[in-house]
Amino acid sequence: MDLKTQYMGLELKNPVVVSASGLTSSADGVKKAIEAGAGAVVLNSLFEEDIAAAVGDAGVTTASIHPEAEVYAKHMGMLLQPDSYLELVERSVGEVPVIASLNCYSKKWWVDYAQRLENVGANALELNLAPMALDSRTTAAKLEDELVEMVYLAREAVTLPLSVKIGHSFTSLPHLATRLESAGANSLTLFNRYYNVDIDIENVSFQSGNSLSSPQEFGPVLRWVGILSDTVEMDVAASTGLDGAKELIKALLAGANVGQFCSTLYRNGLKQIGVILDELSEWMENHGYENISDFYSLLSLNDDQRDAFYHRLQYVKALKGKR
Repeated sequence: MDLKTQYMGLELKNPVVVSASGLTSSADGVKKAIEAGAGAVVLNSLFEEDIAAAVGDAGVTTASIHPEAEVYAKHMGMLLQPDSYLELVERSVGEVPVIASLNCYSKKWWVDYAQRLENVGANALELNLAPMALDSRTTAAKLEDELVEMVYLAREAVTLPLSVKIGHSFTSLPHLATRLESAGANSLTLFNRYYNVDIDIENVSFQSGNSLSSPQEFGPVLRWVGILSDTVEMDVAASTGLDGAKELIKALLAGANVGQFCSTLYRNGLKQIGVILDELSEWMENHGYENISDFYSLLSLNDDQRDAFYHRLQYVKALKGKR
């Protein structure tokens, strides 16, 4: 079977992408992912806190700004140095497309590093954007405006293909997606999975919840892939809840260009990539498909005008089905 596909104008040998994680935090990790068969890799995110710490901004700490950065720092024992990240990009580019990742919340430092990442050879850039309203004065419109502004800034700073990784907590994702596309984004990654907040009731203290996703979280991803792939001209990457070939096939049928895998690789090892590709090939052969394009987006929003599986009506159908 021919598994080649296009993502943000990049030629991929297959649609399996290793998402940003500790698996891609070193050149050796990237090499192992490529040897296991990955079509592309997203490097572990460079947090804005890392950049601020490197330039001596005492007003920014990992504990006070972004919980994901705090967890990362605790697990790794230290912050990733920005210069080391540039070196990681240089050492990783080559056999398959390498996508750098910036986990940002403001525009103070990161535009400069976006340009540096382009200069050292990154094939694309994923903007891992996670604004959160923490007070009643912050409106939904303000958060969306900030997202769009950061994409505008990134597009002005670099010519690299840009993917925007966002969460699903927006009132109208199609409207936001259209704005992000107009700002210069080439792809949406659905969705950003936040670290779960948990509380230790014995010690009466905060702790991190489960950091790995499960297939049960895939439903919202599939729904919005199907809707947004027909709403905008951008490419779409499915992320969160992809456990194996079944989820990847569903995502491709709904209109995703690629699937990003992480948690299943932690659970099963990088050998899982080969399993996914073998099962994808077997499914294609059994259904008479020779290329990804033969079945790509066969079941997206525009193909669902009669039964409305992507609409609210399905809630009623689900209830009736249980009687």
